[in-house]
Amino acid sequence: MTTFYLSSEMEQSVWMICLFFSLILDVFLFLASPDRGGSRRCRLLNAGVFIALLILLCIAGDAFDKKADGLPINPLLPFPMWSLWCIADMVGTLLLGQTAVLIHRKGRTLSHNSVKQTIDMLPNAICYFTPSGEFKLCNLQMHRLFHILAQSDLQHFDELRQALTECDKKSGVVRLPDEEQTYLFPDGKAWRYSQTEITVPDGTVYTEAIFSDVTELYEKGLRLKEQTEQLKKFSRDLKILSDNVLTLTKETEVLSAKTKLHDQMGAGIIAMRQILQQEQVSQEAADSLLLFQKAIRTIKNDNEYPQERGELAEFLRDASTIGVKVEMAGELPKQEEIYRIFVIAMRECLTNGVRHADATALYVTARQDGNNISLRITNNGKPPESVIVPRGGLLNLHRHVTNLGGTMEIQWSPAFTLIIVMPVEKEAAE
Repeated sequence: MTTFYLSSEMEQSVWMICLFFSLILDVFLFLASPDRGGSRRCRLLNAGVFIALLILLCIAGDAFDKKADGLPINPLLPFPMWSLWCIADMVGTLLLGQTAVLIHRKGRTLSHNSVKQTIDMLPNAICYFTPSGEFKLCNLQMHRLFHILAQSDLQHFDELRQALTECDKKSGVVRLPDEEQTYLFPDGKAWRYSQTEITVPDGTVYTEAIFSDVTELYEKGLRLKEQTEQLKKFSRDLKILSDNVLTLTKETEVLSAKTKLHDQMGAGIIAMRQILQQEQVSQEAADSLLLFQKAIRTIKNDNEYPQERGELAEFLRDASTIGVKVEMAGELPKQEEIYRIFVIAMRECLTNGVRHADATALYVTARQDGNNISLRITNNGKPPESVIVPRGGLLNLHRHVTNLGGTMEIQWSPAFTLIIVMPVEKEAAE
């Protein structure tokens, strides 16, 4: 049986080299294993193996040196060489197995470094602060943004708050006044800041500070504001066009009334001529004379009518000019836009009543009910023969009403009735 002392120097050297590499691998496993849970037992095992290998290697090395120098050797390793090789094989197999397990678990276990690497990959800037204000965990994006804000490294939560307060003075970062906690950085990106408190299971409260990239949302908001301004301009232009259309419609209606008045006067003059030339008066001539008298009264009233200003006064004067009596009940609203719509509605009903129903009287009722005000218009003319489809002036009136959030209803039976309901502003209602 060959012991370590009787074996060759080559075999002794190879065996000690194997022990040395096993010792190095054991140290690596001890340092690489995480200090938690079941891994603690492995670390204790590695520590025990390390001590045993170190003692064994020291004894073998001492014996190897003494043998080389020809000195007497204390037989501390009286074991056969094959048993020492078995020990080396068992230790090597154990350590290699641990190495394989460690490599296999490396991608499946979380460590401080893996968490740090993960948050560094986030597009948002994030940082966690301890109750005392010291930062606990912070990703690269937060460090980059803070360096732009304060031209220094982030160490404390108070530094971050101070940098956000003084960003307009010290850096090219601008706080957007119309956005909540949103900052525009020199590179054109917009970041929205938020902070929350997080309580961990042990009761410690950490502060989470986050910068979220809202550049796309900010740019869309700018485009939306630009489009809104364009729409406002278009709305103003449309209002001017609408007012021009209303003015043209009014002038057309007045011209139509004057033309009708002119025709009545012409028919009356012709009737007077026929009466003077003939001894008998026909019914047609008598009717023409009545229309002639009506036209004369209309001209007289128009000349005597006081020159009041205002849309309602002009409407009443125009109605009197064409011989239509207007009876009004209630007060028109003070809100200018609704007031104009009501006058437009009365004028449209006046024109249609005279043209289609031979009306001589117009009945207008305005009534306020809470936050709504209604206008009801009817006449004493002939009732419509069928359902009225809004066209021309009525269609334009309906568009004005709906643009202000109101409703318009046209009743044709038993008599023509126009009903408009408009919401009024709270101050105007009071």
